[in-house]
Amino acid sequence: MISFKNINPKDYGKIKRGLKKLVKITPCPSDDKSIIETFDIVSLSFKFPVTYYKTKTLLVQGDESNKDYKRTIEFIQYTLKIDS
Repeated sequence: MISFKNINPKDYGKIKRGLKKLVKITPCPSDDKSIIETFDIVSLSFKFPVTYYKTKTLLVQGDESNKDYKRTIEFIQYTLKIDS
């Protein structure tokens, strides 16, 4: 699980649009009032959630050995210009 703090809505939009080009995204409805949006990234053998909170935190939960999870984290870091 990796969280990214202080992600403004504009950056979140760039991240989500970019991820849609890389991987399959499935929306996940949530009644949790602290969540702005959550979706699953679906690969052939694995599915993991990405959640954007009102606190401007982006949380990615998954198995670090999964290639789609790694690629997702690397894409977010690249988009935010974060060194890994």
